[in-house]
Amino acid sequence: MPSIFISYRISDSADITGRICDHLERRFGAGEVFRDALSIRGGNDYRDDIHQALNACRVLVVVIGPGWLNAVDAEGNRRLPQPDDWVRREIETALGRDIPILPLLVNNASHPTAEDLPDSLEPLTYRQNLPLRSALEFQDDMDRLIERLGELVPATCALVAVPHNLPRSGAVEFVGRESDLANLHTQLHQSDRVAITALRGMGGIGKTELALRYALRQLKEGTYPGGICWLQAKEQDIGTEIVNFASDHLGLTVPTDIDLPRQAQFCWRSWPSDGDVLVVIDDVSGPDDNAAYAAIKPYLPPQESRFRVLLTTRLQLGASIQTVQIDVLSEAASLELLRSLIGAERVDQELDTAKALCEWLGYLPLGLELVGRFLARKPGWTLAKMQQQLNEKRLEVKALCQAQSDMTAEHESIAAAFELSWQDLTPVAQELAYRLSLFALAPILWEWLEEWYEGTDPDELEDWRDEELVNRSLATVVSASGAPVELQLHQLIREFFRSKLEQWEGAEALKQGYCQAMVKMAQQIPQTPTREQILAVTAAIPHLAEAATTWQAWLTEENEGLVWPFVGLGRFYAGQGAYGQAEPWWQECLAVTRDRLGDDHPDVATSMNNLAGLYRSQGRYGEAEPLYLAAIAIAYQRLGENHPNMQTIFGNFVGFLQAVVADGQTSILSDHPITQDLLRQVREQ
Repeated sequence: MPSIFISYRISDSADITGRICDHLERRFGAGEVFRDALSIRGGNDYRDDIHQALNACRVLVVVIGPGWLNAVDAEGNRRLPQPDDWVRREIETALGRDIPILPLLVNNASHPTAEDLPDSLEPLTYRQNLPLRSALEFQDDMDRLIERLGELVPATCALVAVPHNLPRSGAVEFVGRESDLANLHTQLHQSDRVAITALRGMGGIGKTELALRYALRQLKEGTYPGGICWLQAKEQDIGTEIVNFASDHLGLTVPTDIDLPRQAQFCWRSWPSDGDVLVVIDDVSGPDDNAAYAAIKPYLPPQESRFRVLLTTRLQLGASIQTVQIDVLSEAASLELLRSLIGAERVDQELDTAKALCEWLGYLPLGLELVGRFLARKPGWTLAKMQQQLNEKRLEVKALCQAQSDMTAEHESIAAAFELSWQDLTPVAQELAYRLSLFALAPILWEWLEEWYEGTDPDELEDWRDEELVNRSLATVVSASGAPVELQLHQLIREFFRSKLEQWEGAEALKQGYCQAMVKMAQQIPQTPTREQILAVTAAIPHLAEAATTWQAWLTEENEGLVWPFVGLGRFYAGQGAYGQAEPWWQECLAVTRDRLGDDHPDVATSMNNLAGLYRSQGRYGEAEPLYLAAIAIAYQRLGENHPNMQTIFGNFVGFLQAVVADGQTSILSDHPITQDLLRQVREQ
C-alpha cells in the first residue's frame, strides 16, 4: 500500500497537486503515492480504497490552497464543517491514528487558524506547514518537501536509498504466509544483540520465497535502511559474495592481502550505511547441522544489534539460533494459489477434484506450483485427468518434473527437492526411511519401530531418527513434549521414500516384515473389545488399513496372516457399533481369501463366518444364513467335524438361530436341512 497519502480539494488545487504527485512518484515510485483521482481503480468503491490507503499510509500531506478552507457544496454550504466531508474525514483519520501530517501551502494560501476549523481538526493548526511556490522556486520547494518527508518518516527515504541485491521473485501469487511473515519479523527484532533467525522446513515448502518476500516487504517499508544483503550459501563461497556486495553496492575498497574471512569482517566493520541491516543467507546446508553452521560462521556479522541475520535451511541448527518452522499451506491458501495459476473458473468448475489434488500434493507450495504451471500449459486438461495422472505415475508424472526457469525454487522436480537431503543420509538412516515409508499417512508410534528393530541399540536408533531424518526435515515429530514419540511423513516425502525403496534390494523382505508386524497388532484386538482396548489400538488402525490395501500382496497365508489385518479392522469398528465401517473390511477379507486361496480354503470359511456375524448384529438375517451354511460346509470338508474352527463356526450358527427365534423372524430362513434341523432343536430347548 502507498506510504504517502495526498489530501486535497479538486476545486482548490487540482493542477498543482498533480505536479506535486508527479515529483513524488518519480522520487519514491508510483505505488508509494496515493491520490484519489488516479489511485482508485475503475469499478472499485472509492470509499473502501480511501479507507485502506489511509490505514496503511505513513504520512498525510494536506495540500491547502486559497479555496481549501471555504470550499462549498452544490447547495452553497461550506464543506469543512460537514462531518461527511472527505477532506475532513481524511485528516480526522490521520489524527486518530497518530499519522504524521504535513500541511502544504500552495498558491500563497495561509495556514488555517483554530477558529477556522472544526474542533476535531484543531490539532492541524499546530502542525508545522511547508510553503510550496509555483514559480521558479517550485523545484527547490519540492526538494525541501522530500527532505521533510524523510524527517517525518525515515522509511520514505529508504524507498530508493537502500542498497540491496535481492533476486527477482518467480511466484505468480504469494498466499497463506502472513502469519509466518509477522512471526519472522518478531523473531528478528526481539533481541538487542545480533539476531540470527532460521526459516526451517522441508524441501519445496517455500523457505526461499518467504525470505525473499519478507526482504522485499521490508525494503518497501524501509525497515533496514542500512541495506539488505542476499547471499546464496550453495552457489559460491559466501565470503566472496559479501566482498562483491560491499564493492558493488557500498563502494568499499576491500583489502586483498588478507584471507577471505577477514575480508568479510572488514566489510561488516566498514559498512557505511546507517541503520539496521538485513543479511539473508539462503539454503544453509551440509552433511550435518554442525558442518552447515561451521561453513558460514566465519562470515557472519559481528554481534551488533544493527545486523539481523536470516537463514533458510532444512536443518535444525544450534540452540542459539531462533527457528521459525514453516508448515505447508492450508487448503484455502492452496486453492487460492491454484486459482492464480490456472484461473478461478477452472478450479471452481471441479472444486472437489481441486481439493483432492491439493491433498494429494500435501499442500506443498512447490508441488502446487509445478502442477498449476503444467495445467496452465495444458488448457485442454481437466483437473480429473491431472488427478488420474498423479495416481498412476506418482512422482514421475511430467507435471512434477518440469520446473520453469522463472520460478524462485531452483529444483527441477519434486524428487530433486528431496534428493539433496537424501544424499546426506547414512545407509542405516535410509533404511529407517524405507521402513517409515511403509506406514500410512498418520502418526507412527516410535515404539513400533523399536520393536521392529529388535536387538538394535535404542540410542543408536534414536540418533538415526533425530540427527538424520528429523534434523533434515524429512520426518516430523508430532507428539507433545513428554508424550510417547510419534513421527509423521509428508505425503510427497513418503512417495519419494517409496520410490527409493523400490530400488533397494531388501524391499521385499521389508514389506513382509511390516505386514507381519501389523498382523501381530491385529491379533491384539479381541472379538468384543472394551473401550480401553479400542483406545489402545486406535493409533494402529490407519496402518492396519495400509497393510490390508497397499501391502496386501505381502500378507502371507501362514497362521492366517492374510486375514488378520481385515479381522482386526472389522473387530475395531464392529466393537464400537460402527457396522457400516466394519462391513467393507469383512467383505474385502472374503474377496481376498477367495482370490488368493480358492473358494474352499478354511480361511474363506472364517471370512464368511465373520461377515455373517456382522449381518447378524445388524439384523440382516437373510444375508447371514447362507454365509454361515457355506462356512460350515467348507470347514466340515477341509477341517473335520471336531476341529476348533469348525466348532466355532457351528456354535456361531446356533447362536444366530437363537437370535432369529427370539426376534420372531424364522419365516425368512431357508429350507436348508441343516437350518431346519438346528432350528427344531433350538425351539425344543
